[in-house]
Amino acid sequence: MAKGRSQKETLLATLEQAFAHRRLVLLSILLCLCTFVPLSHAEQPLTANDSSRFIGTWDLVSVEAHWPDGHVTAPWGANPPGRLIYSKDGHMSALLMHELRNQATRNEVAAALQNEAAGYFGTYTVDSARHIVSHHVEATLRSVESGTIDRTYEFKSGNLYLIAKATRDKLPVSYVLVWKRATIRVP
Repeated sequence: MAKGRSQKETLLATLEQAFAHRRLVLLSILLCLCTFVPLSHAEQPLTANDSSRFIGTWDLVSVEAHWPDGHVTAPWGANPPGRLIYSKDGHMSALLMHELRNQATRNEVAAALQNEAAGYFGTYTVDSARHIVSHHVEATLRSVESGTIDRTYEFKSGNLYLIAKATRDKLPVSYVLVWKRATIRVP
């Protein structure tokens, strides 16, 4: 009988070791998957190499003004044209305007809209820790875009969100500019 218990105890011990080994293997596989399976590009956490995510050409999707009382407006219309370019060597350029300011449409532009455009170029730096991209302006159409322009940034769903703090009509306002990667357009 003592021998039977010993075999039973040995069998239980062997099974426990097998289950422990199996758990260890499964945990190892899970750890490897969590470590090596890449996140989608659009949802990657912000890292020290965020500057590489800026590189390329971006088309403007929208400009929204978020006011202190909570309401949101589209000061440059529903489809404002714009292009933002970041190069590998640290250069950038931006041109954006009110949707009715675009003279490429061959429509006459109202005098009130003549200043509803922004255009500048220079260099840029990215502070990934603070989530700020700085545009160091070398030339601009408007003096308000002189010097260094800091924008809070976020990459979300493949888009680039730039947030600018400003004052309009003597009120603080946050402008949210949404950009998408430009696609090649054949005329």
